[in-house]
Amino acid sequence: MYAYTLEHHDEPSLTTPRRLTSPLHDHVERLLVCPRCRSALRVVEDAIRCQNAACGFVGLVAHDVAVLGDHSAPSFFDDRHAMMTAGNAQEGVRCLCYEDQAHVVEPLLKPGALVLDVGCGPTLPYKKPDDTFVIGLEASYDSIRANRAVDLRVYGSALEIPLPDRAVDVVLAYYAVHHMTGTSLAENRRNLEKAFRELGRVVKPGGELLIFEVSPWRAVWLAEKLLWNTAKSAIGDKLDMCFYPADVYEGVGRKTLPHAAFSMQTFRSSLLSTFPPAFSLPWLAIPRFLYPFQVNLYRWRF
Repeated sequence: MYAYTLEHHDEPSLTTPRRLTSPLHDHVERLLVCPRCRSALRVVEDAIRCQNAACGFVGLVAHDVAVLGDHSAPSFFDDRHAMMTAGNAQEGVRCLCYEDQAHVVEPLLKPGALVLDVGCGPTLPYKKPDDTFVIGLEASYDSIRANRAVDLRVYGSALEIPLPDRAVDVVLAYYAVHHMTGTSLAENRRNLEKAFRELGRVVKPGGELLIFEVSPWRAVWLAEKLLWNTAKSAIGDKLDMCFYPADVYEGVGRKTLPHAAFSMQTFRSSLLSTFPPAFSLPWLAIPRFLYPFQVNLYRWRF
């Protein structure tokens, strides 16, 4: 059983129950499942309990967030989401990473569609219609707590998505996959494949999976492969990024999503535009032509 301790956020624990709002109670029980065994969930006051007695999973509701992930290891983004939001609003970042991407996403948000936004952060970079229901799944508790644009806020992991099979029309992941790291390159690759299987599992037939990512130039990728394990040993949890080139995404998709049709789109901007290469450091800006990454959309239709 996971143990949840949110005292540093002044959250209630499972032993200090609070009344739930009716819509959230309904959304959790109707839309979500246990992240471990995918059985139905039941909300009793602030406790979210798996109905499979052999599983024993228990989550909680805190600040109207369904907490279904292990909060014992805080995210790098917990105390940086305000800075990240400011950085992402800069013109260079917006033009390269969000404006054209929103033009791809917004036509997919049909009336009545159910959308999963993985790594949604504290804000949405696209306009959400009122008649589209968006579930935000985020591994940073502070970020998902701040997000008021999604319809259901879930703290959890893309490696154990708390949704039934073939549940959603569209899955979105904006620059989130490169953060799904472990303690070694081999574990990073296992996490990548597991995440792809989970993302594909929840898409309905006829639905789509869209992964927006920054992918390194070949020389940068080769250097990353040589140095990542050493850097991880030296830096530890502060290194939570691993970037992959397009052929890795295509290959992992071919292995884990064999029945989906793949396509790729590259987004471009002026080579003289400036933006911060690390979005958590908005004061550090460089010209686009010095940024050794391509901004791509990896897309699968089911």
